[in-house]
Amino acid sequence: MDFEYKIEEKEQFALVHLSGVLIAPNQTTALIENVQELVDNGMLNLIVNLSGIETMNSTGLNVMISILTKARNAGGEAIITNIPKKVNELMVITKLNTVFTVTDSIEDAVKLLNKEETWL
Repeated sequence: MDFEYKIEEKEQFALVHLSGVLIAPNQTTALIENVQELVDNGMLNLIVNLSGIETMNSTGLNVMISILTKARNAGGEAIITNIPKKVNELMVITKLNTVFTVTDSIEDAVKLLNKEETWL
């Protein structure tokens, strides 16, 4: 399965759905450009749903780091959710699970974003 993504803009955040096989750098250019455009337009909080990812390598990890960096540099947050077991193992090995905010579901990510906004 090829890599695909879909972005749903909500009122307080954008939901970025990733699916398929994410292993080649040329697969990610449009996604990174779209995320940058979201952030530039004031959409600072992102929820990245990985439930559809079949396989990911360092290219996929670099994409997630790029999304996180863009959000945080703009004063927002990127939350990773629905991480498949194989991807989670990769994140643990690379210790990226300590860098990202991770939730088990989209609903938990939304609750976390709402909670963070009440602190501001």
